[in-house]
Amino acid sequence: MKEKMNLTDKNLRLRPAKLPEDIKTALPWYQDAEVLYFSEGKGVSPYDYKIVERMYHFFVEKCEFYIIEVRTKNEWIPIGDAGLCRDCLPIVIGRKDERSKGIGKRVLRMLIEWARALDWEELQVSVYTYNERARRLYEGAGFDLIGTKRDKQRNEIWKFCLRL
Repeated sequence: MKEKMNLTDKNLRLRPAKLPEDIKTALPWYQDAEVLYFSEGKGVSPYDYKIVERMYHFFVEKCEFYIIEVRTKNEWIPIGDAGLCRDCLPIVIGRKDERSKGIGKRVLRMLIEWARALDWEELQVSVYTYNERARRLYEGAGFDLIGTKRDKQRNEIWKFCLRL
């Protein structure tokens, strides 16, 4: 397996998450109602430090897990996180002022390219059916809708797959 490394696209970088340092940075993202609604489901309460810590440790163990950073004049600013897992591709733009700028699309493209470099055969992702923006993102990147399921709270979820 290839070593975890930075993935870059001009002024956008995915760098491997560093624990515990990045947990404190990410905490405000997971206290944002919009982030939680689209990534975790309806009615989810804001996360505290311990929940973010558990989630980050889980993703670091399971996936290639990155902090999304944008370059300003002289520094890289963390704005979200993303994971490259075989069965999920979580992408969270935590900073509200960085949403709706096409960053998620660029992040997804970088993750797909890295999965190909790792010789993966396919990627799968699940998205809440009320998250039309995510559906457009994944279908625009070539993912096919392969089914639906329900989560523990009975929210309907689309399942997508991309053959690499």
